[in-house]
Amino acid sequence: MTYPQQPGYGQQPGYGQQPGYGQQPGYGQQQPGYGQQPGYGQQQPGYGQQPGYGPPAGGGGQGWITVDAKFFVLNWILFLLKPKIFIDGQQMPNAQWNQNTFPVTAGYHTVKVVSPWLWDFGAAETQINVPAGQNVPIEYRSPLVNLFVPGSIGPPPQKFNGVGVLIGLMVVPFVLVVILCCISMLGAGLL
Repeated sequence: MTYPQQPGYGQQPGYGQQPGYGQQPGYGQQQPGYGQQPGYGQQQPGYGQQPGYGPPAGGGGQGWITVDAKFFVLNWILFLLKPKIFIDGQQMPNAQWNQNTFPVTAGYHTVKVVSPWLWDFGAAETQINVPAGQNVPIEYRSPLVNLFVPGSIGPPPQKFNGVGVLIGLMVVPFVLVVILCCISMLGAGLL
């Protein structure tokens, strides 16, 4: 069954050119106060000027990656050490526990963060897409224990990994002490 053409639908002459529709004056042009901010989109001083350090691989344009690196306060030794942040395999200078913003080219990037100690632990890695002119925030959380537990990384908020291992490390010695106390009380004839 065919339906008759309804007025206002389908192929009309000048479709999209009706009054009040289509391209508005000034539409698509740069508006004052919007778009590129002064100083942004330019190479940041101190980056890309060090030997062996260049812009990471990606598309055209510039963006930023903000890595918010955190650790659990009871892992106090990390107050004295700094995290290691890698973007596309290159270690970023001046990394710290808190927010770190790095200029990168637009495109896909691999971000890896590790926590230092006697050895590097808590490695976590992710891939992100950085659009031109955008800042992409990610969060890294160091694991609660320094034993073969990975960190967590991705869009905020992230959770601390290693809760079960930490509870196990706290409960097992407590249970052993209770058992030893019970055994010594049995041996002394107090139970």
